[in-house]
Amino acid sequence: MKIYKFGGSSVKDATAIKRVSNIILSQDRCGVVVVSATKNTTNELETIAKSSSLSEENLTSKLISTLFDRHREIARDLELDIELSIFELETELRAISSSMKGDGEVSPSKMDSLYSFGERLSSLILSRYLQRVSTKNVILKDVREVLITNDHWNLAAPLIGETSSAIEKWGSLTENDLVITQGFIGSTTSGQTTTLGREGSDFSATLLGEVLHASEVTIWTDVAGVATCDPRIIDTAKFIENLSYKHAASLAHFGAKVLFERTLEPAIRKKFPVLVRSTLSPSEVGTSIHELPLESGPVGIALENNILTVVGEKLLSEDVDFPFNCLKSYEIERQTDEFISLKFSNEDTGNAVEVLHAWVLKSLHS
Repeated sequence: MKIYKFGGSSVKDATAIKRVSNIILSQDRCGVVVVSATKNTTNELETIAKSSSLSEENLTSKLISTLFDRHREIARDLELDIELSIFELETELRAISSSMKGDGEVSPSKMDSLYSFGERLSSLILSRYLQRVSTKNVILKDVREVLITNDHWNLAAPLIGETSSAIEKWGSLTENDLVITQGFIGSTTSGQTTTLGREGSDFSATLLGEVLHASEVTIWTDVAGVATCDPRIIDTAKFIENLSYKHAASLAHFGAKVLFERTLEPAIRKKFPVLVRSTLSPSEVGTSIHELPLESGPVGIALENNILTVVGEKLLSEDVDFPFNCLKSYEIERQTDEFISLKFSNEDTGNAVEVLHAWVLKSLHS
């Protein structure tokens, strides 16, 4: 069984949802789909929480109406009759919002409850559309039934043993079953809603991959894989077809935004591949992250603020000629055989990216 995860931009409107559905329908072995909230919904929910806590009732009501009307429009464009389900979610959200009135600041536990509505709305819409167009038995499941976490609000840690036991609530899934569920959210052992941290839906997918014994997990996003550097920063960036768990995790840790930092932990434990592919170019091979022999030299670059980190293997050895002499003024933040982090001024960062990325590409080609 394969698990697919789709991010917020992949389900942002009716056209995007149809595109995602076509990808799902083209894959016989896709058994579980994990979906994020539609684009910008999580930010909107944070704004609602803030206005609620400050007792700005008129503004709060207007913000909630705007959020739900946008999802109603997506449902109408897809010709779905789900007004009652959307109304029930809106009523529930308004009740939680009302309970925050006058708090002054947003309660982390209430914020997690509010956060859940983004994924619950997107998964509702996607599941109902797939029920209409798919020949499979499409089932909407609440991931909070099975993804059990501690109560570290806004950044909860999964409890693997409890999750492994709870997954039995979903029963045995057949090849004809297609489960649609939510990313990002979970629940405590007492049933309170939690979240895994912003962008945590990738982590949700691999956690489900672990407890459902998936053969692979595919993260569908708007880029065609993990690149040697962020393609938005440098246009010579190349997508990496095969990448080790270790190097992918390091790139995520140091600022590469394609993957949530903890995504690969379940995959490393259970040794299943994680693929990163593009919903906009589904025919592209993308990046396969799995166990690989580690070779000397650089693999890629991550940039966060003005700190540029080269990730690779044996970077401080005599076999690897790191181009320190080609760089302008910099500070060494930290260096090991696995990564070298350098800090540059604003005016020197662009040049440093070009120099180091050219060296990375040359090293990979050689």
